Amino acid sequence: MRRFEVNERGRDPLPALDLADAAVVIGSGPGARVRLPAQVAREAHVRIAGDGWVAIADVVVDGKPRLAGEGGAIGDRVSFELGAFRVVVGPAPRDATGAQPQRTESLARELLRGLLGANAAPAFELVQGAGAGSRRALPPPEATLVVGRGDEAGWVILDEDLSREHAEIRRGWDGVTIRDLGSKNGTSVDGTRITAATVLHDGARIVLGNVVLVFHDPAERHLRGEPTSAGPSLPPPVRPRPRPSALPLVIAVGVAVLAAAGVAWVLSS
Repeated sequence: MRRFEVNERGRDPLPALDLADAAVVIGSGPGARVRLPAQVAREAHVRIAGDGWVAIADVVVDGKPRLAGEGGAIGDRVSFELGAFRVVVGPAPRDATGAQPQRTESLARELLRGLLGANAAPAFELVQGAGAGSRRALPPPEATLVVGRGDEAGWVILDEDLSREHAEIRRGWDGVTIRDLGSKNGTSVDGTRITAATVLHDGARIVLGNVVLVFHDPAERHLRGEPTSAGPSLPPPVRPRPRPSALPLVIAVGVAVLAAAGVAWVLSS
């Protein structure tokens, strides 16, 4: 099992990922197990397998630029730099347990939020009930927010169908979840009444009594390739550098040959 520590320069460190996969791809595509923003990484940028690594695209390894196709041993640790992001790979502790897919997906969203800007935090829009049209953003992990009609709730919505403490929303390193707190009228997500903590995805519709919330996650939407209005415009994703065309050289050589033939003809006539 290997430990992956993924951090962005100037931001607080994120929790490490312990992965037991035989091979792990670092990149921006949906097939990457360690997923970085497309603005700094190709869909598949580095492949880790066995005790070694191979660069699929140019990357800085332990402070030294390496070209696509180069590789080496992981050893005690190896560090990959892609733009402002650093991925350090090494052996996981003996007592480590493998990270679930939802954690790697959640960390990918957290990494992207810094690029998307201040409005990229996951948020809820109140579409039905008292205060309809208002929004509530969630603070960074690990944070919880209780929704209810009582003063003890963190988000007070004055609706008689709500319990005083109706549901708890949590933004953690495994994503945003909601759980019912034993309310009288229950909590439903996308039409299904929940009985345990449930992971929320962008666009989820939450019903609490007569209150309806819609969950918005700009980072998840961006990772799906959909447009988002959060934050500033991002730089274009990293694309493979096009190989120079040989056509101009062929044309130049052809012109030179014709010119030489013309001069020879003139001199011989």
